[in-house]
Amino acid sequence: MDLNNDTLREPKASALREVLSRKTLPVFSIFFFWAMGTGALWLVRPLFAYQIGGSFFLVALISATSVAPRVIIGPITGYLTDRFGRRNFVIAGAAFHIIALVAEFFVQQYWQFLLLELIAGTGIAMFTTSANVLMADATRTGTRGRAIAARQVSNRIGTLTGPVCAGVIAGTLGLRYVFLFIAFAKFLVIVVALLLIRERRDSGTTPLEQETQGDKTLTARVSGGSLFRTRAFVTLAIGTVALGLVNGGTGVFRTLFPPQAGLIAGIDEVQIGNLIAIAGIFGLIGSIPAGIATDRFGRKWPLVSGLVATALATYLMASVDDFNAALLAVVVFGLAESIGQGTIQVYAMDQAPADRRGTFLGTWMLFTNAGQITGPLVVGTIVDIYGFQTGFVVVVVFLLIAASIMAFFGRETVRIYRPVRLDP
Repeated sequence: MDLNNDTLREPKASALREVLSRKTLPVFSIFFFWAMGTGALWLVRPLFAYQIGGSFFLVALISATSVAPRVIIGPITGYLTDRFGRRNFVIAGAAFHIIALVAEFFVQQYWQFLLLELIAGTGIAMFTTSANVLMADATRTGTRGRAIAARQVSNRIGTLTGPVCAGVIAGTLGLRYVFLFIAFAKFLVIVVALLLIRERRDSGTTPLEQETQGDKTLTARVSGGSLFRTRAFVTLAIGTVALGLVNGGTGVFRTLFPPQAGLIAGIDEVQIGNLIAIAGIFGLIGSIPAGIATDRFGRKWPLVSGLVATALATYLMASVDDFNAALLAVVVFGLAESIGQGTIQVYAMDQAPADRRGTFLGTWMLFTNAGQITGPLVVGTIVDIYGFQTGFVVVVVFLLIAASIMAFFGRETVRIYRPVRLDP
């Protein structure tokens, strides 16, 4: 029998039990409740900002204000989670957001809403960073792709459920009551964290060190020197910024595609809402296959595929001139987002040393925020001067450059397991 120096692949039943375990299921549930509130927030925040501000610029300013604290609070939270634990900051982030949301129910002036969104953004940054570190703690390298995919499913179901609930509440009770609904969703996060989640941090060695089985060069690069001066991290950062330009709540898809579809293709608001929902559904459909692929074939090539697919989706957005073209663009985007967004997170978690995981992931998230903040601003400026098509093509070029860098210089972070072969 020739084992070909490879570790045997774990049985499927064992892998499924590990992905859906007592460690991971509570974490999935906090992401679901948080995402349900986030989906509702995507509906109420711009509508309420316009209601009390009366300007689209002020609506954009509210969104930017909410994202801004992540640049500072994210890395600080990551560092502190290494010292004081992950769960504490999950709870603190939810508590900060609840305080802001309850206060927003009573605001009458725009500046009050702006200030409270700054506080809310602080809570969001604390939760996002600490919850991702908690997710990394609850998974190991061999099944992490599937675990993150399952987390993505719970997250996407929440973001699809939230706007539906928010729409019903806004239509029956009024727009302000949506803030209380979101606060209740965040309260459920605290309940789950207090009752079902315990701190689980590994000792000093990283999953990458444990599973590379003697790859001394790779181990030395991870364990020695700066965490952020490795080839793997540089390619990770470039890929993260590229995906951040398009994905997420402030990426160009959710900020620039709706007005482009309305102004250029003449698609009405109801159809645009349906298109965004369709993108979410296809993202949900693609999440599990994408997670399986990252565990079976490694992180690098699925990530390259995600970058290329996102570039294709962005190019299709640039060419939208009717509903059918827009439908094709959002279907491709949903599938591309399910590949790229999950794989980039797995790639980052693989690189994070267990004893400094919070510091590493908090710093990595700076690049996600950089893409999501600068993308709409830079591309929006190009659109104002040269038009939508040119703005989207610039993003396509950047995505293809990032895919090429990952293909040529990216380093695989997980051993690719193969089945046992029997010699004849």
